[in-house]
Amino acid sequence: MRRSRRWRLSRSLLALVLLAVVACGNENKRLGADSDGSTASYVSRFGVDTSKCQDELVDGHLGTIVPIGTTMPLSGGPAKAFAPLAAGLEAYVAYANERGLLGDHTLQLTVEDDQLNPQLTRPAVLKLIEFNRVALLTGMVGTESNLAMRELLNKECYPQLFANSASPALGDVERSPWTSGGVAPANTETAMYVHDMQARFPHGATVALFGVNRELGSSYASALERLAAGAKLQVVDEQTIDSGESGPPTAQVTSIAAKRPDVILAAPLGDQCPTFLTAIGRARAADASWQPRIYLTSSCASAALLGRAGGDADGVITATALKDVNDPALANDAAVKDLRGALVGTGFPPDGDFATAAVGWTQMEATVEVLINAAASSGGLTRASIINAARDLTFTPSLARAGVSFVTIGAADPFVLESLQLVRFDATRGGYSEVGPLVTEFEGKSERSP
Repeated sequence: MRRSRRWRLSRSLLALVLLAVVACGNENKRLGADSDGSTASYVSRFGVDTSKCQDELVDGHLGTIVPIGTTMPLSGGPAKAFAPLAAGLEAYVAYANERGLLGDHTLQLTVEDDQLNPQLTRPAVLKLIEFNRVALLTGMVGTESNLAMRELLNKECYPQLFANSASPALGDVERSPWTSGGVAPANTETAMYVHDMQARFPHGATVALFGVNRELGSSYASALERLAAGAKLQVVDEQTIDSGESGPPTAQVTSIAAKRPDVILAAPLGDQCPTFLTAIGRARAADASWQPRIYLTSSCASAALLGRAGGDADGVITATALKDVNDPALANDAAVKDLRGALVGTGFPPDGDFATAAVGWTQMEATVEVLINAAASSGGLTRASIINAARDLTFTPSLARAGVSFVTIGAADPFVLESLQLVRFDATRGGYSEVGPLVTEFEGKSERSP
């Protein structure tokens, strides 16, 4: 059964001044006057074409309530893995409203359940648009879900911000100007892993690929195929799993183990991350001489998620742009304390998946930054000014690792995140150690599918 949650949060009556809210060096602006008393202003270098948009609110000012919508699995198999993401989105909405980050505007978030089923995404989005009258959607989960709604949302001129999918197809600014991706695209992430493989195996290596049997999995496969020859890598096996399957991938791992590759690149989703590692762990235990180097894509980067695989996750390489919010060494970090305090205050369990919640928190933080800039533009807060601000963004999230910024430059750089840190999971302490320097070389470039 589908469920929905609507969150109506109280209107802030605080004065319109600039407020520094993050102690890590990033400043979240409050909408209002600059420190010299002048009116805050923002000019985007991107201008979306609204000539074919029929809704008057595309260019007309939104009211003091800014309704935001998103879709994700709240029921069904994938729900457990993605519930913390929703909690992070919700927590930052409350945080922003309490601090008046949008001046006299109040955020109102509605989360609709689509069970990660693209056939349910359309009615969920239509409900958000027609019943909840949302002004924008942000952080929608799933490649197929986002791609299924891309045509409609672009036709109706609704901002589709920070989609939770690594599909490079979400960077097509020319054909889908109202849609933007929210995580590093698969081809960029794969290039980072391949670079590390080449450094570890300079004389060449065999590689096996495991991923979902849909567009996202194909994106990782295409990127690996394109890069393999130049890195002296031979792809010896490709195995897939249905995106809704969470059981042990026994047959797939049996096939991979039979090839005994030097390297495995795995791109599963949610609960598939620990079940894959557990299955690989059994295969490695059966053949102690086979100890492949395992790269697990950033969709699995939550320490809580990997921790469910126990020792089988030890040594796995993944990528992240955010601080390890579960690391005891960061317990007194101001941004981590803000996140954990806000979540626990809403009933989030103290032993919950704070890393996944941090992704939702960060995406809503970036969404609020976009809204602040849009409201400070000459046209004020409209759907058009929102997407224009999202397409011309330079922003350092409070939980970002040192050196990471969210940057978009229209069609020249459509992906907000292209800087990642490779990290190795330590199962004993349930945390990460860094693998080499932060990779920033893809920022400012337009990475597309091969």
